[in-house]
Amino acid sequence: MIRKTITISRQMGTGGSYIGQVIATHLGLKYVDREVLHQAAKEFGCDEETVAARSERISSFWERVLGGLSLGGADTHYNPPPLRTFSDRELFEKQVEILKRIATNNDCVVVGWAGVFLFAATSGNVQRVLSCARSFRARRLMNIYPDLSDEKARLLITESDRTREIYFNEMTDHDWTCARNYNLSIDTSLMPLDQSPS
Repeated sequence: MIRKTITISRQMGTGGSYIGQVIATHLGLKYVDREVLHQAAKEFGCDEETVAARSERISSFWERVLGGLSLGGADTHYNPPPLRTFSDRELFEKQVEILKRIATNNDCVVVGWAGVFLFAATSGNVQRVLSCARSFRARRLMNIYPDLSDEKARLLITESDRTREIYFNEMTDHDWTCARNYNLSIDTSLMPLDQSPS
């Protein structure tokens, strides 16, 4: 049985992780984010960076075809490419398994990982939150990463939104920004995050 669980889906630059940490601290819940990467990497027998690079995104056709190929000069020795150890679907299913295991044993706040779609909609123990914003996302990213230009921040946001949308559609058959999927949608541009009610 799933214990008290709050899932937070977020657009890049809206402070979803910050909100998750505030809620977890205030309510005394376990905060779950990178732990999923650590556990998935451990169970697949690879490093965390490999899982992180493929999380919440779908590999492109060419990544799937050319994944693991390395080309060298004419006089380099041939090394067979490493086999892909898991598919996008296998990674998603592993993350689902890990999240359900955590949520069975802990009251928790889950940030990301398509958590909104992983637990039965009829469960009274699960609350779903969407962190979104109409404006200010690029400015917030530039405050967090001072070397980021406005143009680069906007490009990162556009690419993040696109890859997350594809990922959600492919893995869950749902629209990740549709307010009907959530108990609460928060436009974080309307109030500074450090003034958000805790």
